[in-house]
Amino acid sequence: MTTQHTTSHVVTDLLELYLNDHLAGAAAGRARVHRMASAYPDPEIGGPLHELARQLDAEYERLETLLLELGMRRLTYRQLAARALERLGRLKLNGRLLRRSPMTPVLELELMRGAVNAKAGLWELLVSLSPDLGLDAREFSELAALVPRQSRMLEELHGELVPDAFRDVPPE
Repeated sequence: MTTQHTTSHVVTDLLELYLNDHLAGAAAGRARVHRMASAYPDPEIGGPLHELARQLDAEYERLETLLLELGMRRLTYRQLAARALERLGRLKLNGRLLRRSPMTPVLELELMRGAVNAKAGLWELLVSLSPDLGLDAREFSELAALVPRQSRMLEELHGELVPDAFRDVPPE
């Protein structure tokens, strides 16, 4: 049986796993967004993706720092597994041998929108646990407030790409 440590009513062993799972997801998500941003030189699509990548980098770094502040271990095997799965996800068959399918960015935007929305729960949990952990809840409230804007931006990009992604349009 595993011994669970607590800090002011918080089971830190569970929180450590939870934060590491989010860190792993953040590692995979930011890698995907960086790749997506570099695939679009067009500033209307690439620009917002580069900004999102910058924000995700900052959030990832904050999670790494938070683990240190709380005296928790960074479970690197979880990040390695997430990176491997993200790379494996790139190998899916898309009906195209030598070029990207127009469906790929649509699916990637949908996946990233889901991931961005899921992390809202992380920031909301940290807001509620902040008093017990000796943290400033305002910081996590501000991070939670970014989620709807990030999600809306991904939704708008999705709306721009969908009209042509599934139509038979001759290549230029």
